[in-house]
Amino acid sequence: MRGAAYHYAFDPHNLARPLPERPLPLLSEDVTPMSAPLALLVITAALGAMMLAIVWSLRRCGLPGVRDWCQANLIATVALVLFALRGMVPDVLTVVVANAALAWALCMFYAGTERFCGTTPPWRWLIVGTVGVAVGIAALRYVVDDFSARVALVSVFHALLCAGISLTLIRHRPRDRAASHFLTTATFALGFALAHATRGVLAAMSMLGDSLSAPGLNVVFLTLGALVMPALTMGAVLMIHDSLVRRLEAIANTDALTGVASRKAYEDEAARELARAVRGGPSPALVIIDIDRFKSVNDTWGHAAGDAVLREFARVAAEEIRATDRLARLGGEEFVILLPATGEAEARHVAERIRARAAANPVETLLGSTVHYTVSGGVATWRAGETLAQLSARADAALYRAKLDGRNRTVGQSELAGGAMGASAAARTTAPNTTTV
Repeated sequence: MRGAAYHYAFDPHNLARPLPERPLPLLSEDVTPMSAPLALLVITAALGAMMLAIVWSLRRCGLPGVRDWCQANLIATVALVLFALRGMVPDVLTVVVANAALAWALCMFYAGTERFCGTTPPWRWLIVGTVGVAVGIAALRYVVDDFSARVALVSVFHALLCAGISLTLIRHRPRDRAASHFLTTATFALGFALAHATRGVLAAMSMLGDSLSAPGLNVVFLTLGALVMPALTMGAVLMIHDSLVRRLEAIANTDALTGVASRKAYEDEAARELARAVRGGPSPALVIIDIDRFKSVNDTWGHAAGDAVLREFARVAAEEIRATDRLARLGGEEFVILLPATGEAEARHVAERIRARAAANPVETLLGSTVHYTVSGGVATWRAGETLAQLSARADAALYRAKLDGRNRTVGQSELAGGAMGASAAARTTAPNTTTV
């Protein structure tokens, strides 16, 4: 009979029962051209096209997996269009090609998810699985026309892919920040996996003659199947957006040359630390460090050597501070260290260790020259009612005193009291004046 040729795994016209056991008439016989299932497919195809446009606009963001998601949406949209053309184009397109395309679209989405999470997709298994689905659908349509078997085959394959997407996102979700977008998309994928698995079980039971049906059940499965790609793509867009926001935050909060915190990031952290101190928390300390005669480095060895000195000092300083401390570059050759819950003596000790390390670690330039450099530092601790600007001004005044007294030394705020430069000089930690620049 003619209608028997139109049974396939994803059939918008087989909705009278979840798993029809008798041939249905052609679209032109008793189904209106824009029946509810057909309208659903058309709307979903349009939604898929819109999601494709959104993901396509993000393809140049540089994140891995985005191009795979673009291809997945393109292929899924084509598959849904073929489904919507049921009865108007050759059967092989709307049954075999459409189902194979939808299976490959989900494979591409899974591959994009693996890449986005930093892993390598199992391309061999994905290709083998898709080819197996295509061959199975063709055999179950043209060799043994068994609609229930086709439903079971496609449902199991889709369920496995959706479950794989969910597990990948859960396993590789970010551990150092909120992972809500990853978990949301994983929940979508897991829900679709369960729905496909349920449909596959019902199809298998139908093959055994034990059909479980309910009014509208096939409409529910059709709706879920059609919404898989748009829903997963929405989750992907959320993850892309989150990654881009994190990237922009990292750019704004990191000094591009040295890799330490930027001035903005430092000021934000310092404001939070001072707010804690105002609420009764421990007082923080501030160390401002300046590379001595840095202009001479650029003038003598070039700006590349100057950049190398900045990077090396940032590395040395980062190794001498605690994980809770914040090292930042204020600009040029000036750096700052915020030390939470730290007194002046301890902060002086940290600054002195950094000064000694810098003096003992010359920098090798790309041209083979050796640049010796020293640094000077000023230390201040927070006082009640003081703003960040006021705290910084006192640390900067201590740094200025260190510069006036010969450089290559650190000065604390307590040494500025009394105004006797000669007396304060005797109490300072100094180092022998090696050749500096």
